[in-house]
Amino acid sequence: MCSMVSLSSDENYFIASSMDGSIKLFDIRSPNVVRSYRVGHVNSYSHLPIAVNPSETLLLSGGEDCRTSIWSIKTGELLFSEMFSESSYNSVLWPGFQGYAGHQLNQNQSSGAWLGSHEGLFYMQGI
Repeated sequence: MCSMVSLSSDENYFIASSMDGSIKLFDIRSPNVVRSYRVGHVNSYSHLPIAVNPSETLLLSGGEDCRTSIWSIKTGELLFSEMFSESSYNSVLWPGFQGYAGHQLNQNQSSGAWLGSHEGLFYMQGI
């Protein structure tokens, strides 16, 4: 596993990414995968960052292929996939989501997300 986000709306569920570029939703009560989020991210040497929006309806990720992808958490449908950078993202963050140690990172329930790469910090608005 590379990255993991637990869902606060139901403590039994978490989303995890792996080095092979796959992202999956798990239920800790069962060994089975609940849902897979497919886009074909290319990933071989770095962690695959993931983030969930504050309402826990959307999943955001960016891989070594420099694509930013957004899925519906509930259906697994790919809603958006575009290239915004010429370098891969090291981190992705949705403002308003509970951060490390449960601290609220931004009280503004914004419709955008932050993407960090070696090129710099990008804000993707209107999600």
